[in-house]
This record gives sequence, C-alpha cells and structure tokens, in this order.
Amino acid sequence: MEFDSVAITGIGVISPIGCGQKQFTDSLKNGTVGLSKIVRMPDERPLQGNAFQVLNFEPPKYASILDPHIQYILAASEEALRDGGLDPAQMDRSRIGLAVSSSKGGMRTFERFFERFQKKRSALLGARVYANFLPNIASQWIARHWKLTGPAKPAIAACATGLYAVMEGIRMIEQDEADYCIAGSGDASITELMLAGYRNMGVLSEKGMRPFDKRRDGFLIGEGAGIVILEKLKQAKSRGAKIYATILGHQYGFEGSHLISFANDGEGLSHCLQELLRKSKINADQIDYLNLHGTATKQGDLYETTQIKKAFGKAAYQIPMSATKSMVGHMLGASGVVEIITCLIAMRDDFIPPTASLEQRDPECDFDYTPLKAKTKKINTSCSISMGFGGHLGAILIGK
Repeated sequence: MEFDSVAITGIGVISPIGCGQKQFTDSLKNGTVGLSKIVRMPDERPLQGNAFQVLNFEPPKYASILDPHIQYILAASEEALRDGGLDPAQMDRSRIGLAVSSSKGGMRTFERFFERFQKKRSALLGARVYANFLPNIASQWIARHWKLTGPAKPAIAACATGLYAVMEGIRMIEQDEADYCIAGSGDASITELMLAGYRNMGVLSEKGMRPFDKRRDGFLIGEGAGIVILEKLKQAKSRGAKIYATILGHQYGFEGSHLISFANDGEGLSHCLQELLRKSKINADQIDYLNLHGTATKQGDLYETTQIKKAFGKAAYQIPMSATKSMVGHMLGASGVVEIITCLIAMRDDFIPPTASLEQRDPECDFDYTPLKAKTKKINTSCSISMGFGGHLGAILIGK
C-alpha cells in the first residue's frame, strides 16, 4: 500500500522551561534547566523536594476546573492549531482526528480529592474525578471544545506514550482516516504517590538529573504537554501551510525482559532502530541529530548507548546527540512528543540542543552528547528515541 508523505505543520508546547514554543525555543538554545522546589495549590497537601514544574501557566478559562494535564494539553492544542493556520470551525470536523493521551491521567485530581471522597462519598465528586482521571480523557475534552467528530486513537505506553501517540496519528493520516490529526500527550504527575513509587523503584534522583554523567542517579519528574498537527504533505503544500518536517519513518519496538528496565544483553532497541533505518531507506550517517531518551538512570543510559552502537555502528560516533530531559525533567508520557518538537525546532533553527548538567561523562557512554551548551549545526534529518516501563520502545525519523 502506497502512502502519501505525512507533514508536521503545527506545534504547541507547555513545559518546565517555557509555555509556548517561543519561550521553549529560547530555553533550549540557552540550556535552561527548569528545576525548582515543588509548589502545590492551596488545597493540596505540601510535598518536599524538587521537580521540573510548569510555572507561570495560565490555563484556558474554559478549562479552569480540569486536571492540570488536560489544561496543558488544551493549551498546547490551541497553540498547535494556531501555528498550523487551522480553525476547526471552518473545517470538516468529521475529518479531524485525535491521537492524544497521557501515561498517567489525572493523578493530581485523584490525589487532591481522594481524602475528601473517603469522608463523604459524593457521586458528584466521583464523577468529577472520573472525568479528569482516565489517561485517554483529554481527547474527550478536545473534541468537546472544538466540536470534533473525527476518529480518536489514544495510545498509552508509559514513558513512550508521547511518541506512540504521534505514530498513531501518522498512521491515521496515512490510512486516510482523517485529513488532519491533533497528536500528542500530556502529564502532570508530581504527586505523593508517584514520587513514592519511583523512589521505591530506585529510579528517582535525590540530587539532580544528569544524563550520561558518571554521577547520574536517576531522574526527577517533569510535567507539561506537547501537541503536533499532522496532515498529508500534498494537502499542506496546496494550502500554503508552514511545513516543519515530513515523516521519513517510524518504528515500534518491545523488550519484555523486565518491568522497569531493559536487559543489558537485549536487542530490543537496536532491532527497532535497524528496522527504522531499513524502512526509511536512510543510512545512520545521514542522521544529523539524535534526541535520546536519556533518563539519567545508571542502567538505562548505558543500555541506550550500547543499543545505538549495535544499530548504527561507527556512524553513531559522528552523530550529534543530546538528552533534553536534562532541561525539562522526565515529563513521563509527554516526553516523547516534546522531544519530537525539540527536533523540529532544532531543524528549523539549525542548532543542537545541549545535554545540560553533563560535566563528567561516563567513559562507557562515549558519544557526542553536546554537553552544557547548544551548538550551531544545519540539520536536515533528525531522529528521536523513546522507551517506557513495561518494555515499550519506539523511534521516529523526520526530514526537513
């Protein structure tokens, strides 16, 4: 089956280093680290510690009572549609698809109202929690706000959710199920439960987030959302749209050896990357930038490095790379799409974002990780990798 090329024509981002693509772009170029002490709403239980929070965010007025992850998604969707020059009110809304989800859903809402519900089991309160909690529920709120009636395919794959959502959106366009697709993900999971869980797993840092640094000891949670607009390249050209990139290829992968890690002798990611190159008809030495999953866990960063060597061979040493979670934290389900957006901005503005906080490189992690400072480089082809608890893997190639 022959597919028309799929283009990305709009982007929207809410992140710990900027709300909106302009702030986000400036922060990427400056190597801004969005780490801060955890701040709670007045009616939430205080939390100790640091995280990568979204600050100075004004939610859309129509979304003021919704869970923060939905607010982030709605704000990012507004920006992406505006950026893409699209107004759903002027379009065939049955041909606008949705591939929007979250890896955790409304954890803030769940935590905020749990004790209140235990004291008084109100059906109204239960309905409010339910309408904010499900990981797929943001699609419902997008559809309701813009009165969309097209297909929806939320994808949930732990920390690979954002990438999986975009890949499902690409397939929706390829298979002519929609003319346009709003694709992406959001998370707002800086909660007592999530912090305790990650700490118990041994993957939560106590000091800071240092991907590929020999002192790395895990990640810190980030929050936010990323949304992209997808459509067929021919259509984008015919309407004179701004085209960020076209999709050269995308590939799912899996390695089910362990619940929260990947086997050192596994082949999951290397196979995924090799299949991506084969299907895209691209050689590794044609990749100008690689955005890494880079969660700053001891085993995870080493696994990713080893798998890239297996897949790309000597060419891997010539590819500029970076782990931008060092700036925004681990945005969980939002990570994959925000990292795609990072690639798009880097391609547009011809620079390699840095791996912030990389001061003492691990000798076993010996690629060009662009430590501390961004550098200028013309980028025509970029690749982004995502991995998720439970064994989910994925990678995408995009071209200018």
